Amino acid sequence: MYTNSLRLHWFLLVAPLVLAANLYVGLATRGQVDRLIEAGLLFDLAVVIPCLYWFCYRNLGRKAVIRAAAFACLGIWVALKLVLEPERDLLNYVAPIRYAGIAALVWLELVVVVAIYKTVFKGGSVSHAVSQAPTDMPPWVAKLLAAEANFWLKVWALIKRLFGKR
Repeated sequence: MYTNSLRLHWFLLVAPLVLAANLYVGLATRGQVDRLIEAGLLFDLAVVIPCLYWFCYRNLGRKAVIRAAAFACLGIWVALKLVLEPERDLLNYVAPIRYAGIAALVWLELVVVVAIYKTVFKGGSVSHAVSQAPTDMPPWVAKLLAAEANFWLKVWALIKRLFGKR
């Protein structure tokens, strides 16, 4: 059983090794980072780790691609933290890509939140809204969002009743 789960989730074994090697290189060369080390850190953290994640979990389809993109944004951020400001050359050009990626991820989450709110506001129940959530959002988060949408629906109905025509 343990070997089967290791075959399915080998990313959880390989990624920390790559990350540990990059942290060692980044911290050991602090103050003397050249372009090659900077490029290596950036490549490992923003390309290798997301690709390893996608390759391990490619059967998840679109979910794996979205998570790999999130890992790429996280990898750029970690590389920015490992390389000191005066030593950054390549990272100064790549950093804006991180912001574009974060904006895309926020947009996807906003689409999910709007879908949950639409389901509740159209008369669906909380459990129906949770089941219709178009992503791999944790069920407890979807339940909280649906409950919040249900709360605002009731507040809106109360406001309409209080200030409506009599």
